[in-house]
Amino acid sequence: MWGIGYRVLGGIAFLLVSCSDPSFVIHERLEDTLQGDLESMVAQIIKGSSEANVLDTPYFVIRNIKEFRGDTARIYSAYAEVDFYYFKDIKIAEKRKFRYDASRHYWDRYFKELFYY
Repeated sequence: MWGIGYRVLGGIAFLLVSCSDPSFVIHERLEDTLQGDLESMVAQIIKGSSEANVLDTPYFVIRNIKEFRGDTARIYSAYAEVDFYYFKDIKIAEKRKFRYDASRHYWDRYFKELFYY
């Protein structure tokens, strides 16, 4: 009887551990995602026009990042709002919002828009 209960508790502990990532892992994955997005945006600009329209050093700024705990974090355990700057002569940036999918362990982009600054 105790053996069955132990296995169930062990399975629950494994499930809880596997659904949540440490903060540093979440932040590292965000940095990787953002760098990949920035590279993709710059490649699209170069393909569509030329390299002359891109900043010498395109960059992004994390405007807001939040981590959630408890029941709130069951599906999405973090949120980030990021601005990307890549145009040289045009004062337009791109805002993207991301949420960290706790079960799949990746950042999901769910919003993007261009804005003037």
